[in-house]
Amino acid sequence: MARRATLKDVARAAGVSVTTVSLVLNGRPARVSKEKRELIAKAAKELHYVPNQSARSLVTKQSKLVALIVPDIENLFFAALSKCVEDECAAQGYSLIVANSDDSRATEHDLMVRLASRGVDGMMLIPARESCAAEDELRADVEQVACPVVLIDRLVQNGWCDAVGFDNYVGGRLAARYLLEGGHRHIGIVTGDVAESSALDRKRGFVDAIEQAGERFDPALCVAGDYRFDSGYHAADRIIDGGATAVFCCNDVMALGFRQRLAERGLQATQDMQVIGYDNILKRFGLGLHMTTVEQSVTDLAEACWRMLSVRIDATIGRTGAKDGNDSDSVSAEDGGERPWLRHPRVQLLTPKLVQAACA
Repeated sequence: MARRATLKDVARAAGVSVTTVSLVLNGRPARVSKEKRELIAKAAKELHYVPNQSARSLVTKQSKLVALIVPDIENLFFAALSKCVEDECAAQGYSLIVANSDDSRATEHDLMVRLASRGVDGMMLIPARESCAAEDELRADVEQVACPVVLIDRLVQNGWCDAVGFDNYVGGRLAARYLLEGGHRHIGIVTGDVAESSALDRKRGFVDAIEQAGERFDPALCVAGDYRFDSGYHAADRIIDGGATAVFCCNDVMALGFRQRLAERGLQATQDMQVIGYDNILKRFGLGLHMTTVEQSVTDLAEACWRMLSVRIDATIGRTGAKDGNDSDSVSAEDGGERPWLRHPRVQLLTPKLVQAACA
């Protein structure tokens, strides 16, 4: 294996000092002439020089690594979110480590410990399903992590840590209102696991909107799912046989499963039963079905998460102010080194929207 070129090699080839090479390659060439900068760039290219990030981290106190822990990497929403978060990180020179907890509290704990030991500059976490029922344990883990942490999607409104998510209660109401305005009165719902705050909020918003419209919500038309295709498929018979004319599936993947069972029974979505999904994620994966859905934009969510985390990272390494120049996002001096993401947590709720007959 060929020896990796070093700063000394570049300096020798360019006929300058190591300090001069370091200034130029680290983007601080103000005191270096244009001629020397060009010599250094030429030498670095010819030697195939690649900066040693480990060595640089010792000086800058930054690893330029960020972690994202998701509960189920096979879930289309989490997969798409991971891609969008990676794009946000890469645009600022960070690399993203994506880890899968399999919705396990124990696995999530181990991942947080291992990733923290890798020296990540920040961590984004969609809590495992088991952590939603053991929030004190999750909180203890977050408090042990030295780097900034942002919670995503679940436990967002509990207020003890920086968090970003969508207003799922509003999303549930949007779905119910759309179906009510379409003349439906017997409406079913396939929920996520209501032990999770996001799933519970979608259900609450849905039921409240129906009852506030003066209609009766029939508990017999409520089937618990788990955001997977099979749970939507297996919920269909009970809701169809219960006399529902419409159904709200609390994510698009369960809606696909529900539609599959409809087709097997010789029924057509929209004509025989209105089916609404949630997420608006299918077209990203080549599944552009003609289906109304409640959209929570993964692009907007990724941007908001990274903006919140990057502000905290900047503060921990001694820089102040947000990257977008918005003073309202800057970290105040009183936060100091006292983990402001826990002492003065910020919560941002994004607003979902209804997208009719599309999965764009």
